[in-house]
Amino acid sequence: MQKLDPDYVIAVAEQLSFVSAFLGGVSITILVTIVVFANPQKSVSWIVGASALAACSLLIAVVAAWRLIILLNPATNVAFDPSILSVLWASMLLGYGVGFLALLACIGLSGWIRSKKTGWITTSMAVVSVLFFVIATPFGL
Repeated sequence: MQKLDPDYVIAVAEQLSFVSAFLGGVSITILVTIVVFANPQKSVSWIVGASALAACSLLIAVVAAWRLIILLNPATNVAFDPSILSVLWASMLLGYGVGFLALLACIGLSGWIRSKKTGWITTSMAVVSVLFFVIATPFGL
């Protein structure tokens, strides 16, 4: 990992922590709603898996972000191995990326519960969102 300014890392961690916590809550809500109210269709199983992956990945991002914020706080007097920052940074970004993409997969699959037409519409919207996400991130094209 290249040397990043601690203030920059804290700012990114604070923002991703908030967004990941919110989206993790949305993913958990989708998971519980689908498990309780949906019919046993194949698409429902995929939605349950994708929403569980999204929720867990986003929660990993939240915890990694919090640990980064705590370790880089100027008032922290805890000794730590600097390599842990690289692991936490990568965990935060990977957890957010995987969680966000899994949540988009849930959205894309959700229409298939209702009808084929709705399924194609939600899948198309999710594909466009995934393409935008990949292009808009620093890891994209």
